[in-house]
Amino acid sequence: MSKLLIAVLLCLAIITPTVLCDDSQQNISVQDLLAYNKWRQKHQRVYLNEDEQLYRQLVFFENLAKINSHASNTEATFTVSLNQFSDYTQEEFKHRILNKKLGQRSTPREAVAEQPHLLGASIATSIDWRTKPNVLNPVKDQGQCGSCWTFGAAGVMESFNAIKNGVLKKFSEQQLVDCVHQAGYVSDGCNGGFQEDGVNYAIKYGIVQSSSYPYTGVGGRCKITSPTSPSVGFYPKSFQKVAQTSSALKAALNLYPVTVSVDASNWSSYSGGIFNNCGPTTDQDLNHAVIAVGYDAQGNWIIRNSWSAYWGENGYIRLAPGNTCGVLLDNLYVTA
Repeated sequence: MSKLLIAVLLCLAIITPTVLCDDSQQNISVQDLLAYNKWRQKHQRVYLNEDEQLYRQLVFFENLAKINSHASNTEATFTVSLNQFSDYTQEEFKHRILNKKLGQRSTPREAVAEQPHLLGASIATSIDWRTKPNVLNPVKDQGQCGSCWTFGAAGVMESFNAIKNGVLKKFSEQQLVDCVHQAGYVSDGCNGGFQEDGVNYAIKYGIVQSSSYPYTGVGGRCKITSPTSPSVGFYPKSFQKVAQTSSALKAALNLYPVTVSVDASNWSSYSGGIFNNCGPTTDQDLNHAVIAVGYDAQGNWIIRNSWSAYWGENGYIRLAPGNTCGVLLDNLYVTA
Protein backbone atom coordinates (compact mmCIF):
# COMPACT_ATOMS: atom_id res chain seq x y z
CA MET A 1 0.00 0.00 0.00
CA SER A 2 2.81 2.47 0.86
CA LYS A 3 4.50 2.00 -2.55
CA LEU A 4 1.18 2.61 -4.26
CA LEU A 5 0.55 5.78 -2.27
CA ILE A 6 4.05 7.08 -3.00
CA ALA A 7 3.58 6.38 -6.70
CA VAL A 8 0.24 8.17 -6.78
CA LEU A 9 1.69 11.10 -4.84
CA LEU A 10 4.51 11.45 -7.35
CA CYS A 11 2.03 11.30 -10.20
CA LEU A 12 -0.08 14.01 -8.63
CA ALA A 13 2.94 16.20 -7.95
CA ILE A 14 4.27 16.23 -11.52
CA ILE A 15 2.48 18.77 -13.69
CA THR A 16 2.82 17.50 -17.26
CA PRO A 17 0.18 16.96 -19.95
CA THR A 18 0.10 13.22 -19.31
CA VAL A 19 1.66 11.33 -16.43
CA LEU A 20 2.09 7.57 -16.40
CA CYS A 21 1.59 5.99 -12.97
CA ASP A 22 3.25 2.61 -13.30
CA ASP A 23 1.87 1.07 -10.10
CA SER A 24 -1.73 2.05 -10.86
CA GLN A 25 -1.41 1.23 -14.57
CA GLN A 26 -3.29 4.33 -15.67
CA ASN A 27 -2.64 7.68 -17.34
CA ILE A 28 -3.49 10.63 -15.11
CA SER A 29 -3.61 13.88 -17.06
CA VAL A 30 -3.85 17.47 -15.92
CA GLN A 31 -7.47 17.35 -17.09
CA ASP A 32 -8.07 14.38 -14.78
CA LEU A 33 -6.57 16.29 -11.86
CA LEU A 34 -8.73 19.31 -12.60
CA ALA A 35 -11.80 17.08 -12.86
CA TYR A 36 -11.02 15.56 -9.47
CA ASN A 37 -10.50 18.94 -7.79
CA LYS A 38 -13.73 20.29 -9.26
CA TRP A 39 -15.64 17.14 -8.25
CA ARG A 40 -14.21 17.16 -4.72
CA GLN A 41 -15.11 20.80 -4.21
CA LYS A 42 -18.64 20.23 -5.48
CA HIS A 43 -19.20 17.25 -3.19
CA GLN A 44 -17.30 18.78 -0.25
CA ARG A 45 -15.30 15.63 0.36
CA VAL A 46 -13.27 15.62 3.57
CA TYR A 47 -11.07 12.59 4.26
CA LEU A 48 -9.63 11.20 7.47
CA ASN A 49 -5.98 11.67 6.51
CA GLU A 50 -3.59 11.96 3.58
CA ASP A 51 -3.51 8.21 2.96
CA GLU A 52 -7.30 8.12 2.68
CA GLN A 53 -7.28 11.13 0.36
CA LEU A 54 -4.70 9.57 -1.96
CA TYR A 55 -6.57 6.27 -2.03
CA ARG A 56 -9.85 8.04 -2.88
CA GLN A 57 -8.09 9.94 -5.66
CA LEU A 58 -6.90 6.66 -7.13
CA VAL A 59 -10.41 5.20 -6.98
CA PHE A 60 -11.79 8.36 -8.58
CA PHE A 61 -9.30 8.16 -11.46
CA GLU A 62 -10.17 4.50 -12.04
CA ASN A 63 -13.88 5.36 -12.18
CA LEU A 64 -13.20 8.33 -14.44
CA ALA A 65 -11.29 6.06 -16.84
CA LYS A 66 -14.29 3.71 -16.98
CA ILE A 67 -16.61 6.64 -17.66
CA ASN A 68 -14.39 7.91 -20.47
CA SER A 69 -14.16 4.41 -21.94
CA HIS A 70 -17.94 4.05 -21.90
CA ALA A 71 -18.32 7.41 -23.62
CA SER A 72 -16.33 6.07 -26.58
CA ASN A 73 -18.74 3.15 -27.05
CA THR A 74 -20.95 4.25 -29.93
CA GLU A 75 -23.34 1.33 -29.39
CA ALA A 76 -24.16 2.18 -25.77
CA THR A 77 -27.82 2.97 -25.08
CA PHE A 78 -27.14 4.85 -21.84
CA THR A 79 -24.67 7.41 -20.52
CA VAL A 80 -22.57 7.50 -17.35
CA SER A 81 -20.97 10.40 -15.54
CA LEU A 82 -19.34 11.55 -12.32
CA ASN A 83 -21.62 11.80 -9.30
CA GLN A 84 -21.68 11.35 -5.52
CA PHE A 85 -20.39 7.77 -5.81
CA SER A 86 -17.31 8.49 -7.93
CA ASP A 87 -14.77 7.83 -5.17
CA TYR A 88 -16.36 4.50 -4.18
CA THR A 89 -15.13 1.14 -5.41
CA GLN A 90 -17.88 -1.13 -6.66
CA GLU A 91 -17.64 -3.24 -3.51
CA GLU A 92 -17.93 -0.14 -1.31
CA PHE A 93 -20.95 0.99 -3.31
CA LYS A 94 -22.64 -2.37 -2.77
CA HIS A 95 -21.81 -2.39 0.94
CA ARG A 96 -22.72 1.23 1.74
CA ILE A 97 -25.70 1.86 -0.51
CA LEU A 98 -27.32 -1.40 -1.59
CA ASN A 99 -29.55 -3.79 0.33
CA LYS A 100 -28.12 -7.30 0.60
CA LYS A 101 -31.12 -8.60 2.56
CA LEU A 102 -33.32 -8.54 -0.55
CA GLY A 103 -31.39 -11.46 -2.01
CA GLN A 104 -31.13 -13.37 1.27
CA ARG A 105 -34.68 -14.47 2.06
CA SER A 106 -34.83 -17.43 4.44
CA THR A 107 -37.64 -18.93 2.36
CA PRO A 108 -38.05 -18.79 -1.42
CA ARG A 109 -40.54 -16.31 -2.85
CA GLU A 110 -43.84 -17.92 -3.65
CA ALA A 111 -45.02 -17.72 -7.23
CA VAL A 112 -47.64 -15.02 -7.71
CA ALA A 113 -50.57 -15.81 -9.97
CA GLU A 114 -52.01 -13.28 -12.38
CA GLN A 115 -54.64 -11.29 -10.50
CA PRO A 116 -58.21 -11.70 -11.79
CA HIS A 117 -58.90 -7.95 -11.67
CA LEU A 118 -55.84 -7.35 -13.87
CA LEU A 119 -56.55 -10.09 -16.41
CA GLY A 120 -58.02 -8.51 -19.51
CA ALA A 121 -57.65 -5.04 -18.03
CA SER A 122 -57.11 -2.20 -20.44
CA ILE A 123 -53.39 -1.44 -20.63
CA ALA A 124 -52.30 1.92 -21.98
CA THR A 125 -49.60 2.07 -24.65
CA SER A 126 -47.56 4.09 -22.17
CA ILE A 127 -48.02 5.58 -18.73
CA ASP A 128 -45.92 7.96 -16.65
CA TRP A 129 -47.13 8.89 -13.17
CA ARG A 130 -44.64 11.79 -13.15
CA THR A 131 -46.97 13.63 -15.53
CA LYS A 132 -49.95 13.27 -13.19
CA PRO A 133 -50.38 16.15 -10.72
CA ASN A 134 -49.93 15.50 -6.99
CA VAL A 135 -49.08 11.79 -7.19
CA LEU A 136 -45.31 11.75 -6.59
CA ASN A 137 -43.22 13.74 -4.15
CA PRO A 138 -39.80 15.10 -5.19
CA VAL A 139 -37.09 12.43 -5.38
CA LYS A 140 -35.55 11.72 -1.97
CA ASP A 141 -32.07 10.70 -0.84
CA GLN A 142 -31.41 7.68 1.38
CA GLY A 143 -27.79 8.72 1.98
CA GLN A 144 -25.25 6.11 3.12
CA CYS A 145 -27.91 3.88 4.65
CA GLY A 146 -29.29 0.64 3.21
CA SER A 147 -32.82 1.91 3.74
CA CYS A 148 -34.05 1.76 0.14
CA TRP A 149 -36.79 -0.63 1.26
CA THR A 150 -38.30 2.11 3.45
CA PHE A 151 -38.36 4.52 0.50
CA GLY A 152 -40.03 1.88 -1.65
CA ALA A 153 -42.66 1.17 1.00
CA ALA A 154 -43.30 4.79 1.98
CA GLY A 155 -43.35 5.89 -1.66
CA VAL A 156 -46.12 3.53 -2.77
CA MET A 157 -48.15 4.41 0.33
CA GLU A 158 -47.75 8.11 -0.51
CA SER A 159 -48.89 7.60 -4.10
CA PHE A 160 -51.81 5.33 -3.18
CA ASN A 161 -53.04 7.86 -0.63
CA ALA A 162 -52.67 10.68 -3.16
CA ILE A 163 -54.57 8.84 -5.90
CA LYS A 164 -57.26 7.42 -3.62
CA ASN A 165 -57.78 10.32 -1.22
CA GLY A 166 -56.56 13.27 -3.25
CA VAL A 167 -53.90 14.37 -0.76
CA LEU A 168 -50.15 14.01 -1.39
CA LYS A 169 -48.29 13.63 1.89
CA LYS A 170 -44.70 12.75 2.76
CA PHE A 171 -44.55 9.66 4.97
CA SER A 172 -41.71 8.92 7.35
CA GLU A 173 -39.03 6.56 6.08
CA GLN A 174 -37.22 7.13 9.38
CA GLN A 175 -40.13 5.62 11.30
CA LEU A 176 -39.71 2.47 9.23
CA VAL A 177 -35.92 2.53 9.71
CA ASP A 178 -36.28 2.77 13.50
CA CYS A 179 -39.45 0.84 14.25
CA VAL A 180 -40.01 -2.08 11.87
CA HIS A 181 -37.28 -4.34 13.27
CA GLN A 182 -38.18 -3.42 16.85
CA ALA A 183 -41.76 -4.48 16.05
CA GLY A 184 -40.53 -8.00 15.26
CA TYR A 185 -39.98 -7.93 11.50
CA VAL A 186 -36.86 -9.21 9.72
CA SER A 187 -36.13 -5.87 8.06
CA ASP A 188 -33.48 -3.95 9.96
CA GLY A 189 -33.18 -0.26 9.16
CA CYS A 190 -29.94 0.73 7.44
CA ASN A 191 -28.89 -2.94 7.34
CA GLY A 192 -31.52 -3.63 4.69
CA GLY A 193 -35.00 -5.04 4.50
CA PHE A 194 -38.13 -5.75 2.50
CA GLN A 195 -40.81 -3.36 1.27
CA GLU A 196 -43.59 -5.70 2.40
CA ASP A 197 -42.35 -5.48 5.99
CA GLY A 198 -42.67 -1.71 5.79
CA VAL A 199 -46.23 -1.88 4.47
CA ASN A 200 -47.23 -4.66 6.89
CA TYR A 201 -45.89 -2.57 9.77
CA ALA A 202 -47.93 0.44 8.59
CA ILE A 203 -51.05 -1.71 8.32
CA LYS A 204 -50.69 -2.54 12.02
CA TYR A 205 -49.16 0.62 13.50
CA GLY A 206 -49.73 3.32 10.89
CA ILE A 207 -47.13 5.64 9.41
CA VAL A 208 -46.73 9.31 10.32
CA GLN A 209 -45.62 12.17 8.13
CA SER A 210 -41.93 12.90 7.78
CA SER A 211 -42.43 16.38 9.21
CA SER A 212 -43.07 14.81 12.62
CA TYR A 213 -40.47 12.03 12.25
CA PRO A 214 -37.77 13.37 9.88
CA TYR A 215 -35.19 11.28 8.08
CA THR A 216 -31.68 11.12 9.57
CA GLY A 217 -30.11 8.27 7.59
CA VAL A 218 -29.05 6.35 10.71
CA GLY A 219 -30.95 3.88 12.84
CA GLY A 220 -32.23 4.86 16.27
CA ARG A 221 -34.72 3.96 18.97
CA CYS A 222 -38.32 3.88 17.75
CA LYS A 223 -40.24 7.00 18.78
CA ILE A 224 -43.63 5.41 18.14
CA THR A 225 -44.71 3.63 21.33
CA SER A 226 -48.26 2.70 20.29
CA PRO A 227 -50.35 2.55 17.12
CA THR A 228 -50.55 5.95 15.46
CA SER A 229 -53.80 7.90 15.66
CA PRO A 230 -55.59 7.81 12.29
CA SER A 231 -55.88 11.59 12.51
CA VAL A 232 -52.09 12.05 12.26
CA GLY A 233 -51.04 8.93 10.37
CA PHE A 234 -51.95 6.73 7.42
CA TYR A 235 -53.11 3.12 7.69
CA PRO A 236 -53.00 1.07 4.50
CA LYS A 237 -55.33 -1.91 4.59
CA SER A 238 -53.75 -4.28 2.07
CA PHE A 239 -51.21 -4.68 -0.70
CA GLN A 240 -50.90 -6.93 -3.73
CA LYS A 241 -47.86 -8.76 -5.08
CA VAL A 242 -47.43 -8.66 -8.85
CA ALA A 243 -46.97 -11.69 -11.11
CA GLN A 244 -43.54 -11.94 -12.73
CA THR A 245 -44.56 -10.85 -16.24
CA SER A 246 -44.30 -7.59 -18.14
CA SER A 247 -48.04 -7.57 -18.80
CA ALA A 248 -48.82 -7.94 -15.09
CA LEU A 249 -46.49 -5.10 -14.10
CA LYS A 250 -47.90 -2.87 -16.84
CA ALA A 251 -51.46 -3.63 -15.71
CA ALA A 252 -50.57 -2.79 -12.11
CA LEU A 253 -48.88 0.44 -13.21
CA ASN A 254 -52.12 1.50 -14.87
CA LEU A 255 -53.57 1.56 -11.35
CA TYR A 256 -50.77 2.81 -9.09
CA PRO A 257 -46.97 3.14 -8.85
CA VAL A 258 -45.36 -0.17 -7.85
CA THR A 259 -42.34 -0.78 -5.64
CA VAL A 260 -39.94 -3.18 -7.37
CA SER A 261 -36.74 -4.96 -6.36
CA VAL A 262 -33.74 -4.88 -8.71
CA ASP A 263 -30.05 -5.66 -9.06
CA ALA A 264 -28.52 -2.17 -9.00
CA SER A 265 -24.89 -3.31 -8.80
CA ASN A 266 -23.97 -1.44 -12.00
CA TRP A 267 -26.12 1.65 -11.52
CA SER A 268 -23.66 3.85 -9.63
CA SER A 269 -22.53 6.08 -12.54
CA TYR A 270 -25.74 6.04 -14.63
CA SER A 271 -26.72 9.47 -15.93
CA GLY A 272 -29.26 8.89 -18.70
CA GLY A 273 -30.67 6.73 -21.49
CA ILE A 274 -31.97 3.17 -21.56
CA PHE A 275 -30.00 1.04 -19.11
CA ASN A 276 -29.36 -2.58 -20.12
CA ASN A 277 -26.09 -3.43 -18.35
CA CYS A 278 -27.42 -6.27 -16.18
CA GLY A 279 -26.86 -9.95 -16.82
CA PRO A 280 -29.49 -12.63 -16.15
CA THR A 281 -30.92 -11.81 -12.72
CA THR A 282 -32.27 -14.21 -10.09
CA ASP A 283 -33.87 -13.59 -6.69
CA GLN A 284 -30.45 -13.92 -5.06
CA ASP A 285 -29.10 -10.99 -7.12
CA LEU A 286 -31.70 -8.47 -5.93
CA ASN A 287 -30.13 -5.73 -3.82
CA HIS A 288 -32.12 -2.52 -4.18
CA ALA A 289 -35.73 -1.36 -3.77
CA VAL A 290 -37.09 1.33 -6.08
CA ILE A 291 -40.47 2.42 -7.47
CA ALA A 292 -41.73 1.80 -11.00
CA VAL A 293 -43.77 4.81 -12.09
CA GLY A 294 -44.52 3.82 -15.67
CA TYR A 295 -43.31 2.58 -19.04
CA ASP A 296 -42.98 4.12 -22.48
CA ALA A 297 -44.34 3.02 -25.85
CA GLN A 298 -41.26 0.86 -26.43
CA GLY A 299 -41.76 -0.98 -23.13
CA ASN A 300 -38.88 0.67 -21.27
CA TRP A 301 -39.54 0.87 -17.53
CA ILE A 302 -39.48 4.27 -15.79
CA ILE A 303 -37.96 3.82 -12.34
CA ARG A 304 -37.82 6.26 -9.44
CA ASN A 305 -34.68 5.92 -7.30
CA SER A 306 -33.76 7.26 -3.84
CA TRP A 307 -30.24 8.58 -4.52
CA SER A 308 -31.30 12.25 -4.87
CA ALA A 309 -32.41 14.17 -7.96
CA TYR A 310 -28.73 14.75 -8.78
CA TRP A 311 -28.30 11.09 -9.79
CA GLY A 312 -29.47 9.69 -13.13
CA GLU A 313 -32.27 11.45 -15.01
CA ASN A 314 -33.30 13.82 -12.22
CA GLY A 315 -33.39 10.87 -9.84
CA TYR A 316 -34.88 8.36 -12.29
CA ILE A 317 -33.54 5.56 -14.48
CA ARG A 318 -35.07 3.92 -17.55
CA LEU A 319 -34.62 0.17 -17.86
CA ALA A 320 -34.81 -1.83 -21.08
CA PRO A 321 -37.98 -3.93 -21.58
CA GLY A 322 -38.51 -7.30 -19.95
CA ASN A 323 -36.81 -8.48 -16.79
CA THR A 324 -33.85 -6.08 -17.00
CA CYS A 325 -32.02 -6.04 -13.64
CA GLY A 326 -34.71 -8.36 -12.22
CA VAL A 327 -37.42 -5.70 -12.34
CA LEU A 328 -40.18 -8.33 -12.70
CA LEU A 329 -39.16 -10.61 -9.84
CA ASP A 330 -40.47 -9.08 -6.60
CA ASN A 331 -43.02 -6.26 -6.73
CA LEU A 332 -46.02 -4.93 -4.81
CA TYR A 333 -48.46 -2.05 -4.71
CA VAL A 334 -50.93 -0.83 -2.10
CA THR A 335 -54.54 -1.69 -2.91
CA ALA A 336 -56.59 -0.31 -0.02
